[in-house]
Amino acid sequence: MSGAIHTRSKAAKRRTRKEDGHSGDAAAGDGDVLANHMHAAATPVTTNGTGTGGSVVAVSAAAASDPRVALKEMGNRAFIDKRMHEAIQYFTQAIEAPVSVDTDAITTAAAASTAAASSTAATSVPLPPPFIASVYSNRSAAYAACFEWENALNDADKVISLASRWSKGFYRRGLALEGLMKLNEALQAYRSGLEIDPQDQNLKRCVENVEGMVEELNNGSKAGMEGEAGENPENDKFDRLIDWLLRGKCRFPSLYLKYYSPEYRGVHALTRINKDEVVLEVPLSHIMTSEVARASDIGQKITASGVDLNSTHTFLACYLLQERDNPTSFWKPYIDILPKAFSNLPIFFNQDELSYLKGSFSLGKIADRHAELKEEYDNICNAVPEFSKWKLDDFIWARSVVITRIFGLVINNGKTDGLVPMADMLNHKRPRETSWTYEDAKGAFTITALRSMNRGEQIFDSYGRKCNSRFFVNYGFSLENNEADNQAVMWFTLPPADPHYQTKVRLLGGPNRSGVASGSPKRCQVPIDYNEDVTKECFSFLRFVHAKDSELMILSAVEKFDVKKIEPLSLRNELEVIADLSIAASNSLSQFDCDEEQDTRLLADPKLTTNIRNAILMRRGEKQVLAYYRDLDGVIRQLVELPWPQYKKAVAKCQALKGKYDHYITTVIDPLMRARH
Repeated sequence: MSGAIHTRSKAAKRRTRKEDGHSGDAAAGDGDVLANHMHAAATPVTTNGTGTGGSVVAVSAAAASDPRVALKEMGNRAFIDKRMHEAIQYFTQAIEAPVSVDTDAITTAAAASTAAASSTAATSVPLPPPFIASVYSNRSAAYAACFEWENALNDADKVISLASRWSKGFYRRGLALEGLMKLNEALQAYRSGLEIDPQDQNLKRCVENVEGMVEELNNGSKAGMEGEAGENPENDKFDRLIDWLLRGKCRFPSLYLKYYSPEYRGVHALTRINKDEVVLEVPLSHIMTSEVARASDIGQKITASGVDLNSTHTFLACYLLQERDNPTSFWKPYIDILPKAFSNLPIFFNQDELSYLKGSFSLGKIADRHAELKEEYDNICNAVPEFSKWKLDDFIWARSVVITRIFGLVINNGKTDGLVPMADMLNHKRPRETSWTYEDAKGAFTITALRSMNRGEQIFDSYGRKCNSRFFVNYGFSLENNEADNQAVMWFTLPPADPHYQTKVRLLGGPNRSGVASGSPKRCQVPIDYNEDVTKECFSFLRFVHAKDSELMILSAVEKFDVKKIEPLSLRNELEVIADLSIAASNSLSQFDCDEEQDTRLLADPKLTTNIRNAILMRRGEKQVLAYYRDLDGVIRQLVELPWPQYKKAVAKCQALKGKYDHYITTVIDPLMRARH
């Protein structure tokens, strides 16, 4: 498949379920051979037709006595009612039943009689294929409807061997090959059918559709990033993964994997995708859940040891290591395609790459991640000595797999999480264009398109709204435009010199519980959005720090004091809050070696490595947030010092909420100003 992985086309899916032809075989086979309309009269009932849409059909009372015909009819009815497995059983019984009546001879004679009666040369009337070929054709359709593509292909090939001049066999073969994602072979099968019946419109549509998919697939494998070849460096492994998923009844209506570079890939649409269409379906059997990990040998040993784990991800990570070393593991096709290294994750950055993060709070998060992983590894080794056969680097690799791929799931009303093959290959984009969930009724994880998508478009997942620090540290990328969600860290203190210091410490629960006693700093990690809880908590703490006299008395009188939920107290208090914010933001900005404008110039360099680019985006995002709080003080003071008439006009313009300070002005500052006036 040269550089791209594709999935069964949506057209193939439709054609397995929507058939046209004679009423008896319509559902199961586009009107394969026999109409199966049983009549009491001995005179054969004849229907003429050609190609995939129908064949000369003649069923006599003699043919009706053949038990195979009745079994086939029951299979057809089961197919129509979407009882596919039952249909397969009936068709199988028809195939294996002993021959008691020469139905083929009867129908062939009937066809010749029809030709003679219509004064048409017998050679110009398509004779029916052997009866048994029609049953194989119908069973192939039923297998296809169940996504059992290998069985569908085997039956299609049997049809061709029994009736090589019947186009339906090639149609069935094409459908099965589409399902197996062998598009070039499917195209050849459809074209072979057209050679037999050049007027068959269904086959023409199949050829046109698959030609389009092959073209898209070829273009996708050639169109790499910046014109580079997008060859899949591990074709064989990905082919095995897709085969494994298909055997497990996973469904990918119209997807393929495009490589932009050896380490960067994305999932694209092979055909047009409609809004509300399910683009991916992975059954529970092929989801590596935490329950599966806990029930494994290593999972049970960890549980029995009683070791206190820091993260539930650890069970999945340990299970991954166990299965990675098992050459016959059920999960081997999935594990084989997982990255061997995570050089894009900051915990694996070299010193030069880390140097670009000087001043960024992400350095602390990276160090904390290292320490947490080592502590977890050491604890497991102490509790389960045999776990030491895996090194710390192995454990960090496995935890990296989990954190970059895990989905939180609700299965049968129980919360869990797990790794979902194929779903974990979608890249991030906001606003979201797909939605995912676990559907109990289907017993599968599904991804649904929230809008129509054209052939060739990349299919994205949304990892949700997050600060670049989470994208960067957890997933190894930073977003170019994420100012609304980016966060920065500032530090604040409750000064011991405050005349109300003892009262405030008491309200906080005493010096041992306050966390800010004796000048200890309080860390606040906030975005610019005042609506966010962490932002309000930061403002709330600072209102408490700067509360005086009657303001503090009001807070002391609150029955259940909560330092995280203090509303604006007064204009004086709020102005001191934003002045404190400005000082703290300036202090944090001073930790960086360069400013935001310099970062923007650096990002224009096309020679930047991906890791360094992400590091610069990370730190630039912090600087943008810090600059907001640094400048907030000046913006608000300039506003409140305006004469009242001018102030009201200025605030009126803020009602449109187009400026980045407008929300804070209209919800906090303006009510305080009006209260003062």
